[in-house]
Amino acid sequence: MCGIAGIVTRDRIREEQRVSYAQGIYKSLFHRGPDFQNDYLHNNVWLGHVRLSIIDITSAGNQPMVSENQQCIVSFNGEIYNYHELSTEFGFLKLKSASDTEVLLRMYEKVGVNSFLKFNGIFAFAIYDRLLKKLFLVRDRLGVKPLYYKIGYSGIAFSSEIKGIISLDPSSSVFDITSLHEWLYFGNTLNGNTFFKGIRQVPAGSFLEFDLSTFTCRINQFWSIKKQSQLSRTNKPIKSEQIEVTRSLIEKAVQRQLVSDVPVGIFLSGGIDSSTITAFASKHYNGRISTYSADFDFSNSKSELLKAKRIANYFGTQHNEIHIQGNEIGNLVEKMIYHHDMPFSDAANIPLFLLASKINNHTKVVLQGDGGDELFGGYRRFSILSYYKLFRNIAPLLSQINKFGPKNETHYRIQRMINVFTSSDKAKILALLLTVEDTKSNSLRIFDTDFQKHVRKSDPFYSFKNCQASFCEYTIVDQLFYVDMLLNLPDIYLEKVDRSTMAATIEARVPLLDNDLVDYVLRIPAKEKIPFGKKKWLLKEAMRDILPQEVLERNKSGFGVPFEDWLNKPLKPMFFDHLSKFNHDQPGVLNIEYINEIYSQTSEHIHNHSYLLWKIFNLVIWANNTKIVIGP
Repeated sequence: MCGIAGIVTRDRIREEQRVSYAQGIYKSLFHRGPDFQNDYLHNNVWLGHVRLSIIDITSAGNQPMVSENQQCIVSFNGEIYNYHELSTEFGFLKLKSASDTEVLLRMYEKVGVNSFLKFNGIFAFAIYDRLLKKLFLVRDRLGVKPLYYKIGYSGIAFSSEIKGIISLDPSSSVFDITSLHEWLYFGNTLNGNTFFKGIRQVPAGSFLEFDLSTFTCRINQFWSIKKQSQLSRTNKPIKSEQIEVTRSLIEKAVQRQLVSDVPVGIFLSGGIDSSTITAFASKHYNGRISTYSADFDFSNSKSELLKAKRIANYFGTQHNEIHIQGNEIGNLVEKMIYHHDMPFSDAANIPLFLLASKINNHTKVVLQGDGGDELFGGYRRFSILSYYKLFRNIAPLLSQINKFGPKNETHYRIQRMINVFTSSDKAKILALLLTVEDTKSNSLRIFDTDFQKHVRKSDPFYSFKNCQASFCEYTIVDQLFYVDMLLNLPDIYLEKVDRSTMAATIEARVPLLDNDLVDYVLRIPAKEKIPFGKKKWLLKEAMRDILPQEVLERNKSGFGVPFEDWLNKPLKPMFFDHLSKFNHDQPGVLNIEYINEIYSQTSEHIHNHSYLLWKIFNLVIWANNTKIVIGP
């Protein structure tokens, strides 16, 4: 795993500019690649690279890598797991290195942009083709690895992280209010949006083609969930084979992703996803693979150490239990906001970073179970939507009954679900199942009345409407699978994985999002993956003779991150200090009176607004620390 960056300008880049670009990138992306840093300059094109050495850790694998004829140059972040197979298939002889980077470069030379579809891996890379006078920015199928860009009259800048673009072009640090409404609902920007004007992400499964002759660009899609899902109508897997083939594809995916010239470990929680990976990794790893589990002094949930240890013993791994104290939580919150470059509201990034930080002296690569819930239907919302018609029919009656109950948290949760299922807009239904916010709770009140007018101009559900419209011919549960994979997975969960692990200089791999496995499972209708709303039914059946019964029957659990307690106790002074500073520097944005009101309701257990408060906390810290001016 590495960090990449680059810039193309209209004028020739001078040597002093080159030095400035390199220094800025090395400083901003050093955590992504401390092993080696280098750059490449040709006229008005500059490419930078910071390397975390995983495959071919010799200098032969250093980047940016230049082709033999000097025509093509690549700066690459990620892994191509099938690079050996591709090298054999296309007859690449006399390679100068043992790296996947060189195979990637040779593949592009051989078949051009058609090579991108052949890569099975997680990647974001830039290829500069001097002959064609084009720059290609390419991102993997599901958006595991990040790749941001900004295009303007003066050219294009890109980087693995937004801070990299800002280091190349400081004028990029301008707030974009159009994403604020979406962030308010979901805690993150979606579908390539950011909080910076002009800065976007290359869409997953796509490449940006920038023409240096005309200074124009276009986005091309080389793989899409939509096209793959359409195969389900003409080439649906035979039901009797689904379990066996799924099991086989998972095993091959795990085996494929063990390729590395440094030790590989597994984050093991004891749940079905990480246990599945452990089962096959322990079988195919050359040696005794290490597993890592942790408990946290701030977790309110039951420790996962015991169930993880049982799995480790069952498969004979070299198990490591880590006890982590969340000292100085406030500093950790600020650190993670820095690494995300924007307010990021999934607080599970904190324990993930702490765990990654504890093991970075032992390994550089870990396998994780991310993607299993989205691919196999592991969330409660999948079960709920499986009874969509029933909930639609009883929602009006429940609404009448709920009026007479006490106004406690149960009342508010029921009312939120009633509001979801009384909506006539399926896209909104899908969206509202992904958030605790409610269209009728008016969370916009956290903003000043006049400022609300500017926020309201953007539709917070636009990404969902656009996405759902592409799959409107499918059942609503199938639509949820596709929306989850297109929006929720890359923009929340995979971003959390990348930033949290790379901040600790750890490469995280996600075998359950392997190309072949995803292609196959996407062709299976929801009713066969989760019949009658049985979460992860297909995955559990595939692993039934391999995993202990207790794992198959265990309910899903995640990191217990008590941000409500944090805000009410250790982080309370920090919350109000940042809120006060923000209001002093940027009056007329937030409704301080209302924020104080919902803080009191939460701390007094009248009504829980902790997630909304956590989002506010992240927003004001980000704005205060970056000096970003939030305004229309």
